[in-house]
Amino acid sequence: MRHLSKRANQVVKLAHEAAQEYGQGYVGTEHLLLGIIREGTSLGARILLDHGATEHWTKAVVDELANKGLDETWVTGRLPGSPHFMDVFARADRIALRLGHSQICAEHLLAALLTLTGSMGYEVLRAMGISMEIVENAFHEQAVTGCS
Repeated sequence: MRHLSKRANQVVKLAHEAAQEYGQGYVGTEHLLLGIIREGTSLGARILLDHGATEHWTKAVVDELANKGLDETWVTGRLPGSPHFMDVFARADRIALRLGHSQICAEHLLAALLTLTGSMGYEVLRAMGISMEIVENAFHEQAVTGCS
């Protein structure tokens, strides 16, 4: 697997902080999404922010979806998103490889979140109107060849 870029490492650090703020014992895809937004300078963050996905709005959608899923979580005994977190990195690695990038960047993590149907991160992005098409268009417009 490729190494995480400096910005992607910062995203992961911020995701851990978001999970702690929520009092969670795990880092889920919703926390990773918040980490991308909080990092603020990567292409992944710019895609989200350009489409109105502020930290405040994202947290509101996370909270709303988490509250709706409480009954389901209680019944199944699984915390939403937690099984998907590591899968994001494997998928982001494949996306970076396909694009010919030497590192996993925040934008690869964002694209990977959009492939994890059923995860909290995917559901939040969907609720905010962020699609894979938007991310792919940003990749093409920026002609991204690497990240930091």
